[in-house]
Amino acid sequence: MDRPLPQSDFGLIGPLSLIGFLALLLVTPVPCLAAGGTSATNDAVSRARAMEKDHRAEALKLLEERLTEDPADSDARTLHGIVLSWEGRYDDARLDLRMVLAAHPGHKDALAALINVELWSDHPAEAEKLARSGLDHDGRNPDLLLLRAKALKAMLKLREAHEAAKIATQIDPGNRGAAVLRESSLRPWLLTLTHTSDWFSDGRTPWREDQLALSHAIPAGKMIARFSDATRFGDGSRQTEIDYYPRLRPGSYAYLNAGYSPDAKLYPRYRAAADIFQSIGHGFEVTAGYRRLAFGSGVNIYTAAATKYHGNWMLTGRTYLTPDSIGTSHSVQITLRRYFGDGQSYCTVRGGWGSSPAEINNVTDIGILSSRAFAAEFAHGLPRRLSFLMQGGVSQQDRINITGLYDVTLSANFYFHF
Repeated sequence: MDRPLPQSDFGLIGPLSLIGFLALLLVTPVPCLAAGGTSATNDAVSRARAMEKDHRAEALKLLEERLTEDPADSDARTLHGIVLSWEGRYDDARLDLRMVLAAHPGHKDALAALINVELWSDHPAEAEKLARSGLDHDGRNPDLLLLRAKALKAMLKLREAHEAAKIATQIDPGNRGAAVLRESSLRPWLLTLTHTSDWFSDGRTPWREDQLALSHAIPAGKMIARFSDATRFGDGSRQTEIDYYPRLRPGSYAYLNAGYSPDAKLYPRYRAAADIFQSIGHGFEVTAGYRRLAFGSGVNIYTAAATKYHGNWMLTGRTYLTPDSIGTSHSVQITLRRYFGDGQSYCTVRGGWGSSPAEINNVTDIGILSSRAFAAEFAHGLPRRLSFLMQGGVSQQDRINITGLYDVTLSANFYFHF
């Protein structure tokens, strides 16, 4: 039998002492919370998730503080890697995500994030390998199937990409991204029809241009053949061009262009262009290029650009420098684009100022001394292999014989995948 408490002991837990004991319980931290357990983890990660889209620097700081407290917190480290990848810090993101997968090989969020890192940094073979390893353990995961399909398409293994996307849509019929990729993966050809009209405030004859382009993806990059037909002041002119976008190495690619006009009435007799694009990390890409247009004695144009990718946003600043006998004219163009989730849709706003705040292509562009321009465009995918791009813009121009001329431009582009 337990020994009964003596009277003196009972007095210790009398009313006043019991109140003190309860107060002590209230002010004493629960051990698991004080140790920074699950509640602390959830709090840090949930707070970071709330600010990951619009306040990434703050989210990264919060997650880094959490990882200092507990380096083994896989949820915090995964989210840290994801935010780093959105910032274009691919090497840093890889370190975090691989660390999580080393400790937790089945961590789905970390695996998907690492596959995206490899896709975005132009390593589709590595992305496909990672997706395939995940599907070995979870063969009916539609997200992994879609990621594998994207990697296969980037590798131009189109039939395999189609099959992976097909399985993803069978498992998840509402997966829009898989449906779009399934439709496009076996259709490497793209036919584009474009019509552009320009109206001028002084009543001069509008400018009309129609283009037909055919593009095709090849293992080394993408090639485009384009035929243009323009009309101005009753004169017609034609031009044929070839564009080529070769891949140089991961993170680097080029743009090459060659064009010829047999009549040289509105287009240059010939044109040549070359750009080099280089990713420099942290979501930045830089570009340097050259244009040669055979108008008269010839026009040389030098261009440079810097692009920042931030989640679904793209911001680009580009300049054109055109030297001639009286000096060097220059122009600046700023472009902001928002991409949407289906891989085909986006909207863009663009502003520019200077001698020619857009690419020079024809004689209407050559006569501009200074200009201020604004344009917007919207692209959207349609059923049955179709998509379209609508563009509209207005510019105020000073030319050799007129100032304050307004030019209103409307353009419609229709795309057919086959």
